[in-house]
Amino acid sequence: MADCCSNSVEIKIESVADCPYCQSKGKSVKLITLKSMLEPSSLETLNAKESHYFCSNEGCDVVYFDTLKKAYLVSDLKVAVYQKDNSSNTPICYCFDWTKAKISDYVESGNADKPVEHIRQNIKENRCGCEVNNPQGSCCLGNVTAFIKGLT
Repeated sequence: MADCCSNSVEIKIESVADCPYCQSKGKSVKLITLKSMLEPSSLETLNAKESHYFCSNEGCDVVYFDTLKKAYLVSDLKVAVYQKDNSSNTPICYCFDWTKAKISDYVESGNADKPVEHIRQNIKENRCGCEVNNPQGSCCLGNVTAFIKGLT
């Protein structure tokens, strides 16, 4: 088995690519994220051999796209996407159900640190599953802290 950290084979994987609809920079996401997020009918069209990217532009209907510019829209996902849905019930933290409304309630009651502390404790206990629960395929803490700062 080859060492994944070995420099003997150079594999170039782009970590960002331009969204084919809005031209925003999309960050790469793991295939497991798409497999867990896409509706079955959209999953059937997934080209697993291509690299995939997440478009976080709130004004763009594209959530994922691949190197061939195949796009998956908000309507192709099983869950609402924080970056693209203004509903107060949309999760910011998908693993531990921290919605916009729930976080807002904590901030208003003077407990703005509670959501971040709760998420960090669960991360420490190795309970999060961001790559399969969060449409962006990565940790939500940046989104949570930015949302809290926007409220304060």
